[in-house]
Amino acid sequence: MPKIQLISRDEVFEIGDADCAFGIRRMHPDVLRDIRRQNTKRVEPSVEGFGPRWETDEAEVEKDMLDWIIQYWRGVVGPDGTEAGCTRDHKWVLPGSVKTEIFAAAGAANLEGDSPGPLRPLKPTSKEKAEAPSGTEPPGRSPA
Repeated sequence: MPKIQLISRDEVFEIGDADCAFGIRRMHPDVLRDIRRQNTKRVEPSVEGFGPRWETDEAEVEKDMLDWIIQYWRGVVGPDGTEAGCTRDHKWVLPGSVKTEIFAAAGAANLEGDSPGPLRPLKPTSKEKAEAPSGTEPPGRSPA
């Protein structure tokens, strides 16, 4: 089994390729707990006999997670084709498949295995280099 690196709040790594890349952090458990706590509120009962309950706004949790995970990007454009700033609002309207890739890479999704999509780490691992026949892309990558 390979060594396992603990999650650091300061760690930032890049996923993507030369045209489009994201600088992201892995989801730290303390940060996730704080995000969930900030987006959970007490709801008083609407029916007698039932006590209050706690309700979490999952959409706001997802927005806060994206905002914390994504540190920067390049190659993300708006509908008019101009470079989109890396803002909370823009992060939220990324395509769903891209958000899923980012959550998986950040360890914030309940997915097994490596990400098969286009947002793989820029530098292939030594294992990928060894498995790739000469003149081809590493596994999971397709030529642009």
